[in-house]
Amino acid sequence: MSVDFDTKLSSLAAEILRDAVQAFDRDDIGANLIAASQMGMLAGPGNMTGTFSAVTGAFAATGSFAALTGSFPALTGAFATIGNEADEGVSLKKLFGLSAKLAPVRLLPPAQLARHARSAPLLGKLEALAGWLGRGRLVDSEDELSDADATEAARWVGVPRGYLPYLWEYALTAGWVELDDEPNSDRTWAVLGDTARRWADGDDSGALRVWAVIFAAVLSQALEVAASWDPDAARKLNFEGQGVVVAMMLFLARRAGLSLADVGDLVMEGTVGERPSSRARRAWDGWVRKHGDPARLLVSELSALGAVAVPERDGGVVELTRLAVWALREQVMRDGVKVPVLSTRMAEMSAASLVSMAEGVEEAEFATDFAAWVASRGPERAARELLSFAAFSRAQSRLVAVNLVRGIGVAAHRAWRDSMQRPELRGYARIALSMMAAELPRSTLPLAIAPDPDDLARVAGDLLELAFGESAPEPEEIASQFREAVPAGEELWIIDLMSHSSNPQIVQVLTVLGRRHPDRRIAKAARKAARRARR
Repeated sequence: MSVDFDTKLSSLAAEILRDAVQAFDRDDIGANLIAASQMGMLAGPGNMTGTFSAVTGAFAATGSFAALTGSFPALTGAFATIGNEADEGVSLKKLFGLSAKLAPVRLLPPAQLARHARSAPLLGKLEALAGWLGRGRLVDSEDELSDADATEAARWVGVPRGYLPYLWEYALTAGWVELDDEPNSDRTWAVLGDTARRWADGDDSGALRVWAVIFAAVLSQALEVAASWDPDAARKLNFEGQGVVVAMMLFLARRAGLSLADVGDLVMEGTVGERPSSRARRAWDGWVRKHGDPARLLVSELSALGAVAVPERDGGVVELTRLAVWALREQVMRDGVKVPVLSTRMAEMSAASLVSMAEGVEEAEFATDFAAWVASRGPERAARELLSFAAFSRAQSRLVAVNLVRGIGVAAHRAWRDSMQRPELRGYARIALSMMAAELPRSTLPLAIAPDPDDLARVAGDLLELAFGESAPEPEEIASQFREAVPAGEELWIIDLMSHSSNPQIVQVLTVLGRRHPDRRIAKAARKAARRARR
């Protein structure tokens, strides 16, 4: 699952928990069931996509990767393995703490990806640079062109003179241009490299591999070139590796994307540190005033390569293109991380793949695919497959599957009724059947409508496991998540319900609440509940 996906899913669990409070009043079960049934059904397939807005909301950028930036010099070599046989460099899996398996992706056919690669404006500029270079040009001791040659090259390529250093550095880093020392001389020539020759071959596989290596060069060098314009100011900042951080965070955020502000925050925190000194912050502010926001430069360069789609208006998100998703998937797969590819045949897709897909594709695309998946097997069978998967899943996947079945609506009522036999799902089934009671024949209602404490404790436990996970959040964060998750006034009831369960995950959540929640009344209740649950 992608970064911050647990937090987004928690709002889905909170919605279910609020339904539980409405449907199962402790004092008057029958009256509340009637009131709940009069509220109507949950979202049907027609407006199902709205239920996923909580999952795909704006990604909250963090500074958790700021400490990694000092390790990135070798990453250019790691990314270069996309185009070369050598497998050197730092593992992205280790640096970013990636799990063994990430959410699946949907890829375009290679021929279509290659067409996108060839249409990238930046590759057109590199082709023009190769044409200017011809059989070779002399460079100085710093591996740079003379001022006259640089001016001529910029004119030939059709870029401002001040932009040529970016293009030149990408070419050198990617092996598009190579340096050849003249025998028995101190002269060095810049000549076409293997990358440029492979691009010129014209085959789709070569085009994709070359594009990926250029992608790596832009990620590693764009901000480094910017820093070279003002070495004194850059000395107080750390631009190294920030492009790789942004790319990986976009890959992990996947369809949620990052706003331009999020990208800016990532670059700033990586450049000055998570807790910057006043000196570092002044250096950053001075740089932005003088040279502009480095994040916008990076995004602009990636856009010219066809690696990201940039929002047309404020408030939109920056997203990786399918081409960049392909390239990053290739890289993390080399580092031992599995990233499945989604099938284009919806009828053949399993419920497990469908649940994983909910995170990996665009919201509108998923709604269409989900409708096709349900139509291929019928709503009742679709609901049964999803609930069977949910019964044996962790909280994260279970909540996605449950929410999908809720979206199917009344046609799933038999599947919900049969799932009452599964302890992991009984609480969800009671809530769902109660909320759609007005639409169902009396004979289909569950025999027992009173809440079972352990059933609802499982629902609450799923919710809070998503909110807290394995981490040790700050007390203020716990209080905020708990307020969002649990309806006001129902905190002690939910905690009491959870105390009746011996599920280890629920005990863990109660322990976290008891130790960390800043409200002493809630913390005390959670500690007592945890002790009862352990017995």
